[in-house]
Amino acid sequence: MSKSIKSKPILKLPTKWEEKLDKYWPNFEKLNLLGQIQREYNDNIICPAIDKIWRAYSLTPPDNVRVVILGQDPYPNINQANGLSFSVNPGVKIPPSLKNIFKLYVSDTGFSEPKNGDLTKWALEGVFLLNSCLTVRSGEPGSHSNLPYQKLLEATVSSLNDSQNNIVFWLLGQQAQSYEKFIDSKKHFCLKTSHPSPLSAYRGFFNSKLFIKTDEYFHSKNSKGVSWQLD
Repeated sequence: MSKSIKSKPILKLPTKWEEKLDKYWPNFEKLNLLGQIQREYNDNIICPAIDKIWRAYSLTPPDNVRVVILGQDPYPNINQANGLSFSVNPGVKIPPSLKNIFKLYVSDTGFSEPKNGDLTKWALEGVFLLNSCLTVRSGEPGSHSNLPYQKLLEATVSSLNDSQNNIVFWLLGQQAQSYEKFIDSKKHFCLKTSHPSPLSAYRGFFNSKLFIKTDEYFHSKNSKGVSWQLD
């Protein structure tokens, strides 16, 4: 990745989300986070590419959100992270965490295993593929956990909680589950399980029935569900 690509200016948050977050995310907090992100891109190799930071927000406007899948941080290898949690572009080897998600997908839905790891279709279906941190230094997992992403995530979850009903939240791992306190369980449905990484998937993820429980919840609310099939 060249210096000119690394140091492009960070794009603005999509307008619909900017408006939605305005009262939850003070301007000084926003400028602080954006300034730190920009410096990281200027000085280091960061994943994903700077123009992909807001991709989850761009593909899934707030009023379209049906399911929130909250992960940790982006894949730390060049050309893996594409701005959607757990997703990779076609042609990129499917990472272990996504392989485990696909195992559950096959088991729960009966669909065949997807041919690639691109989850764009889910994002367009209203599945908000969000990470707790939107960036990471190349080769250094968790390296941006010190950046003030928490305020952005609190604002994002709180705005969805307050403005909508019947969203299903997949809180995968302890970091994601720390945001449960911003979700009203009378208005929404939280599904909590271990992260799908090989280190923790055996702690409950494979038995979580996330897809089945999500579909059952939407059915119980007479609400339009998600078309999960990727191929």
